[in-house]
Amino acid sequence: MKKFILCFFMLLATRGFLWAEDVNFEATVSSPQVSMDEVLQLTLTFTGVNDNLDPVSLPVIDGFTAKYLGPSSSTSVVMVNGNSESHSERSFIYNLFPNKVGKFQIPAISATIAGHTYTTQPIDVEVTQSNSQAQASSGGPSGQDQAPSTGSLKDKILLMASVDKKEVYLNERVGLTIKLLYAVPIRDIQMPQFDKTGILVDDFDKPLQDSRVVDGIRYDMVEFKTNIYPDHLGDLTLGPVQLQGNVLYKAGGGNPFNQDNNSFGADVFANFFDSYVSRPVNLSSQTILLHVLPLPGEGRPNDFSGAIGQFDFQSSVSPLQVKAGDPLTLKMDVTGSGNFKNFQMPVFQDPDFKSYAPAIKNVGDEKTAEQVIIPTSVGIKDVPAIHFTYFDPFLKSYQTITRGPFAIQVTAPNPDQEFKAVGFSNLNPAPSTMLTHQFSFGKMFSKACQFFKKLSRSILFRISLGFILIAGLSLLLWRRFQERLENDPAFARRFKAVREARHALIPAEKYISTGKSKDLYALLSKALRDYLANKWHQPPAALSIGEILSRLKTAKVDEKQIAQVKTLLEQSDLVCFAGASFDPDKMRSDLSQTRDLIAHLEKSLK
Repeated sequence: MKKFILCFFMLLATRGFLWAEDVNFEATVSSPQVSMDEVLQLTLTFTGVNDNLDPVSLPVIDGFTAKYLGPSSSTSVVMVNGNSESHSERSFIYNLFPNKVGKFQIPAISATIAGHTYTTQPIDVEVTQSNSQAQASSGGPSGQDQAPSTGSLKDKILLMASVDKKEVYLNERVGLTIKLLYAVPIRDIQMPQFDKTGILVDDFDKPLQDSRVVDGIRYDMVEFKTNIYPDHLGDLTLGPVQLQGNVLYKAGGGNPFNQDNNSFGADVFANFFDSYVSRPVNLSSQTILLHVLPLPGEGRPNDFSGAIGQFDFQSSVSPLQVKAGDPLTLKMDVTGSGNFKNFQMPVFQDPDFKSYAPAIKNVGDEKTAEQVIIPTSVGIKDVPAIHFTYFDPFLKSYQTITRGPFAIQVTAPNPDQEFKAVGFSNLNPAPSTMLTHQFSFGKMFSKACQFFKKLSRSILFRISLGFILIAGLSLLLWRRFQERLENDPAFARRFKAVREARHALIPAEKYISTGKSKDLYALLSKALRDYLANKWHQPPAALSIGEILSRLKTAKVDEKQIAQVKTLLEQSDLVCFAGASFDPDKMRSDLSQTRDLIAHLEKSLK
């Protein structure tokens, strides 16, 4: 009992230490540069904290006056080694009002939790003169509808491209990663584009979304991944990567969402749709220089067919016991990491076997082949070994994997077996006899006619025949419908659009119950955009709000529904990009409106 009590108190004593090891404390700002008429938002974030915390007291920050806005909490669940773990995050948000122009530093901020002190990194920021002062000093126009300049977006939107390695071999697979980081609202993001001269490029994977802190600035991030295969020797310039999108900004302010004006109150969003507009922005990454090497000629095996990477090769034969003239199936499977699209699978050829062209399938990082082979004589003991040769760029040498030989047993055909493959030898089947039957074709035809004449008088037969005809016609129509779904992508997308939209909205109730406004409105916007993209056979990224409204007007959709589409999409952008949030009743109402809107559009967009 004493040992139990001692262990209990030791656990309590160490709880704070163990809990503190998982805590992280960081500071981020909304932008590295603000003007005198803007407000800088400072966020202090604790992760791994399960207890309630009091707001952090800020030190004196030179050049700014601070105002505490309020807290924000979130919880996420991640899988670690098959087990779910809950990660909590609690943030405290402050507005920093500039007092003077210049370069300043937000000092390191400390907080003590469970006896442990955590400290953030200092952040450098710059305060410039206000927009009106800058226009007055430069003699420029003082209009209220100027969009943010390219210079003002510097450090707020970043486009970066990187590759796994820069010294590569000809046709080697190289991973390309493109990251878009943005600290201002941006929407209608297009897929990256770049000059593909000298390279082959895979399709992009589904973009990943995350956030990242760079130099004290928290950016939202969209990550695009693909693979490239250089097919020219020498130095090869990749990029710059180009990407287009629309920046959301406040008309007259030139700076998105940096105003104070009760940032968490209703006043800020009262006239949002009248005061915020978007402008196109074209982004470019840096270029990347690749040095493409030729494959070494020394030591190259004769059966090398262009595989470059790191692979595993497996092969099998079935069945293992057959009669001469019966088919065997030879299966080959290549897995690993490499240029799967650019090499050929091994093809089995042997004079003791008749072989057919293999059926080859390539899905992701796996390539398979199935080849039918037929032993041509009795007494064959095995299927010879199969070799797969590839070049390993890490080892800088050719590697060969051998599977087999595969032991098999080939016997003679049965005496009464009629099949004999042309060109086969040494089958030696035992002699067989064939019984012949004499019959009269005319008599059989007459009897068949009498039988069907009698059968046609039966009502049950007529009903059954009608059922068979209807079933056959239905099957024919169904098969034609399925063929159209497979061969007409536009028809398939239109047909499946409403079903996919309804299925996409399934998680919405969970987001409402957990109060995740951003996730809900991102879901509503995506479901509606994807639905319209499917109906019009367009990529969703190509449909801006203006393009959607224009198409709906052309399709003569009811003006009320068009207005609802515009409001829903703009409201979703407001929540996703400007940090607005709504109560559960409002969220549930917008979910219901989205479902009704899709149902009405389905009737209009036939």
